[in-house]
Amino acid sequence: MNSIEYLVQDVLLAWIAIFAGALLAIAIISYRRTKNPKILYIAGGFALFFSKGIIMSIALYTGHMDVSSSFVIFLDLLIIIDLIILLLLYFAMFRK
Repeated sequence: MNSIEYLVQDVLLAWIAIFAGALLAIAIISYRRTKNPKILYIAGGFALFFSKGIIMSIALYTGHMDVSSSFVIFLDLLIIIDLIILLLLYFAMFRK
């Protein structure tokens, strides 16, 4: 990849991590105010998005984002994290 593509990756990963961190903070503040347990599911989803952004940023700078068997395992882990996030948001929406 050329330097422009790396820059776009860096900016997108940073934006995702920062935005998820901000939404996590808002969810925690909302939970403290309302004590609604549904918000904890949402906060969990945002916490995982924040963690994923940090993990991907670290992987990008340590060279784990290349096409190899370790990258495929890393990609599987990220897919599992996405699945857990979707489940948390689902339970937040449909929990009585």
